[in-house]
Amino acid sequence: MMITLSPVPAIDDRPQAGTRPDSCPECASADLAQVAGQPPWCGRCEWNLDATIPSHGDGRFVRSIVRLDRRAGFRADRRLARSSVTESATRSRPTPAFLVLSLISVALVLLPVGALGAAVWLLVRGGTPLILPLLLLGVAYALRPRLGSVRRITRGAYRLTRQRQPALHRLVARIADSVGAPVPDIIVLDRDWNAAAAVVGLRRTRVLVLGIPLLVALRPQELVALIGHELGHFRWADSRWRLLTQPARTFFGALSTVIRPARGDAHDRGLEGLAALSYTIWRLVAGALSWLLSVVHLAMNTLDAWEGRRAEVRADSMAARAAGTTGALSMIDLLALSPVLAPLIAPNGTPGAAMDMWRRDVAATREDHAQQLPLLRQLTIRQQASLLASHPAPGRRHQVVAGMAYQDAVVVVTDGEAATVDAELQPYVEALRKQLAEAYEL
Repeated sequence: MMITLSPVPAIDDRPQAGTRPDSCPECASADLAQVAGQPPWCGRCEWNLDATIPSHGDGRFVRSIVRLDRRAGFRADRRLARSSVTESATRSRPTPAFLVLSLISVALVLLPVGALGAAVWLLVRGGTPLILPLLLLGVAYALRPRLGSVRRITRGAYRLTRQRQPALHRLVARIADSVGAPVPDIIVLDRDWNAAAAVVGLRRTRVLVLGIPLLVALRPQELVALIGHELGHFRWADSRWRLLTQPARTFFGALSTVIRPARGDAHDRGLEGLAALSYTIWRLVAGALSWLLSVVHLAMNTLDAWEGRRAEVRADSMAARAAGTTGALSMIDLLALSPVLAPLIAPNGTPGAAMDMWRRDVAATREDHAQQLPLLRQLTIRQQASLLASHPAPGRRHQVVAGMAYQDAVVVVTDGEAATVDAELQPYVEALRKQLAEAYEL
């Protein structure tokens, strides 16, 4: 789960002369929201919610591209939200986007396989300059599928064990059973305000990554929802599908980077005559090819982002199944407030009491923003809409879960269980406090 930290501006519902109409031109509602520096929108039908003001520091072309992307992303996410409420969350069907990516990936996989086979054949046959099979082997290696590794994920993080953290492992197992997902092979804690689920390596090891700051901020049922969401990715084998489409997502971008000309023209490099002409022609041809490959790479990742957002909605349905609809919605609300909550996990905690202090600060801040939450959710829909976004905005996710049939919690965490899990996490919270204090030289 990639959590985006966008600024949370103050909500201003007061009429502002010359900046806001009296009522919505679509549904005639007078319930128009106003945020300082942004166009008003209708809180009922979302009129004008797709309007946005890109950064003034960007050029006109960049601003127009950002505006088009956000509006297109807004429409795509609205279609996704509407269809997800009516579709069954008990199965995952291949979409045209996934089939296109898969077919392209299959074709691209044949390249390293063919290069490897040709290199072996040339070496066995002999009589060929050694440089040719070596080049083919280099091509095969460069285009090989990336399977990830446990070592890379656990680097700089804490690997939990069933012997030292039995309560957390029991809770994860209960949640996995409630959503019909396999239990993760490894649970890892890191220092990010985030969470993730991945299947890596040749053995396809399932890894659940939980960010310590996020665990501190979550209430018990929200923790169930978060873990249920991440295990939902195991339930739907999302890592397997991403592995199938990986070549299409990465090949064209990597090739574009390889052939992209270095900065500096012939004059900068001290070239003259025929050398300068050849270098200039090469820069033009390679630059054009690199640009075309970048466009293809962008198209592939746009299709992949659409699939990723569908996967997140499916995972949210698993969060609601495990923690109940109320717990899942509350967890999503915390994500909507991430920009103001994440900075509270700061290096000012008293040794041994950081968890309690941080939680009090988070609870107080959530209470302060409770009245604004409906508008802030909608504001995330505007700010985080993009065709390249891997996750729907929290506001869209809240819409989808709220539109599904209400579910009671299957996994309920008692006060005693929550206290036991906290006790297991306490040493890592204290380690985070020390690391933050050292980073800020406190």
